[in-house]
Amino acid sequence: MANNSQEGNTKNSQRLWELDVLRGIAALSVVLFHYTSQYSTLYGHSDQVWFYWGLGRHGVEFFFIVSGFVILITLERTKSCLDFIIKRFSRLYPAYWVGIILTFTITAIAQLPDLQVSFSDALLNLTMFQWLFNVPNVDKVYWTLRIEICFYIMMLLIYKLRLLKRVEVVVSGWLALTLFYSIKTYMASRGFEFSYSENYLEANNYFLMGSSTLNNLDYLSMGIISNLKSIVRELIIIKYAHLFIAGLMIYKVNKQGFSIHRFLIIMICVLAQRFAYPWENSWSTTIIVASFIVLLYLGTQGYLKWLRLQPLIFLGTISYSLYLIHQNIGYALIRQLYQYGFNPNLSIILAIILSIALASAITFMIELPANQWLRLKYQEYQNKLLSST
Repeated sequence: MANNSQEGNTKNSQRLWELDVLRGIAALSVVLFHYTSQYSTLYGHSDQVWFYWGLGRHGVEFFFIVSGFVILITLERTKSCLDFIIKRFSRLYPAYWVGIILTFTITAIAQLPDLQVSFSDALLNLTMFQWLFNVPNVDKVYWTLRIEICFYIMMLLIYKLRLLKRVEVVVSGWLALTLFYSIKTYMASRGFEFSYSENYLEANNYFLMGSSTLNNLDYLSMGIISNLKSIVRELIIIKYAHLFIAGLMIYKVNKQGFSIHRFLIIMICVLAQRFAYPWENSWSTTIIVASFIVLLYLGTQGYLKWLRLQPLIFLGTISYSLYLIHQNIGYALIRQLYQYGFNPNLSIILAIILSIALASAITFMIELPANQWLRLKYQEYQNKLLSST
């Protein structure tokens, strides 16, 4: 999840505070999910816990939809590929680096079972591209950053090819491709297996293991093709592309109004959710995603102004840092308080307070100042280039 800044409203210069509020609520929902349902799955809660918030896991889907909306605001104000990269880097990395340092340190001190990584793995995490090397995340919630990065790459490619004005046509093809792969994977998970030759699978396994005994060029070529397909599937983010595309279309609707094409794309994005996750067996997530899309539309049309409450706006402001640092650190505190005999509900509340406090410090002492400083330095660099030409 990335805390994309709103580069102004799509209709006027006012900020869409509703997006910040909704993002903050989604972030808090994810926190509650981890501290109740997920903690119980990993370590076990006592029977005294008031409630479990399993629905909180769907906050991530809302983050992706909002990212799709906001990215077009950013790209329409971008002057070059480097400009876009600097904006994304300054927004994502400073808080992320602090999150890695804090999470790695506290996870190691608390000796959290199954959540520790090596120091070398933590260093590679600093790149945000650890997934390319099959290195575990310092915090498991960082898997969403991989999805965001792939989305940025796709959108940067669209920008570079000067296809922003035809983005609806481009995303229609993208949606069709991801829907094909999703349905194919979904059907396979239901027992409709697609046939692969034993030689093909064997070649892929040899290739992945880096076996020096592989001499058959046919095996090698099949292994390479298989892994190239995996890379392509990773880049087009098969399971989540429809969420970003839905956000893109809500932006177009907000700026240019409804059209039959946009409406159809949004409807297909909603239906795509039914096949996106092979592990889902019901329509519940599809209904939740549809509700998120409606919420985003209502928020961008000014129907949710009543949500503009300062505590919720504040929560939205710190949502990125809160997402980055809450999970392992919260687990460590709750486990420690259990050992001291604290009531589990009080332990969860204290973990939430600690996470919000840390997120606030990171946001206002690191994230926002670093973002402003890096953009200022980049602007000075651009000015020097202009003055020298």
